[in-house]
Amino acid sequence: MNINSWYEANIEKGGMNIKKIIRPVKHRAEAVLILGLLAVLGMLPVDMASAIGGKVVRIVGPYMRQHKRALDNLARFMPALSEKERKALALTMWENAGRVFGEIPHGKRILDDPERFRFIGIEEAIEGVPDDLGGVTVSGHCGNWEISPAPSYKLKKPQLSFYRSINNRILDRALKKYREEICTGEMVAKGADSMKRAMQAVQKGQFIGMLVDQRESQGIVAPFMGVDAKTNHAPALLVCRYKVPLYIGFVIREKGAHFRMECQRVDFDLTGDNKIDVLAITTKINDIFSAWILKHPDQWLWTTRRW
Repeated sequence: MNINSWYEANIEKGGMNIKKIIRPVKHRAEAVLILGLLAVLGMLPVDMASAIGGKVVRIVGPYMRQHKRALDNLARFMPALSEKERKALALTMWENAGRVFGEIPHGKRILDDPERFRFIGIEEAIEGVPDDLGGVTVSGHCGNWEISPAPSYKLKKPQLSFYRSINNRILDRALKKYREEICTGEMVAKGADSMKRAMQAVQKGQFIGMLVDQRESQGIVAPFMGVDAKTNHAPALLVCRYKVPLYIGFVIREKGAHFRMECQRVDFDLTGDNKIDVLAITTKINDIFSAWILKHPDQWLWTTRRW
């Protein structure tokens, strides 16, 4: 057998088998490292864990491949900024992301401390809404998105929370346990039956919670920051079908590990034409997100492949 035949038989055809062997080892090593870090951060005071996470990722972030994407997005949507200003903004973004990581083990502690977390607008948002009526709540990767289930946690309202799973199953299960500490209902990974699960929950009078600022390949095209983008339209479908209220909230980092969450009910008039209504509501959500991002550009995750 010549070298080419050997290569074809053992490498090209066996490539997938090699990957299957390497992948679990890689995932286990990643899980040990990240979960070890989270365990250590969980033993530290909240402010210290947040600061350490922020400083580390501020240093590491610019060396990651997503950094160029963040700078490109900033140049596209904040052209008035100089290159120096965009680089500084990207560093602040990485620091915020690192703080989010450092705060993962402390989510419940943050929400239970009135000096660390406060609401703005939640009373007005829920005013006049029957207690037994479900609703749809949306947020995005801003401030500290890991504590975005705060309304259901504080109001003791059952919520079905959707999240995007990661390929590393060990890490995914472990992170889910941290998140479940502040989730008042079930956490479900996005998948083929997500819409079915959401409809069942709304019919039971539960909240539905999801982050909808990332690209959704199965979504509809709607303007985001003024540019058409594939957008998750599940919230609009649910409110159109079940006539439940739609809420939007942003967790804003005020200083260090201190936050406020700005909440509002999204009002809309239904025409009865489902296609028109779904697009109008989805566009309105995107418009609210866009305004928030431009107001707090240092707290949004610009690394997304949104467009």
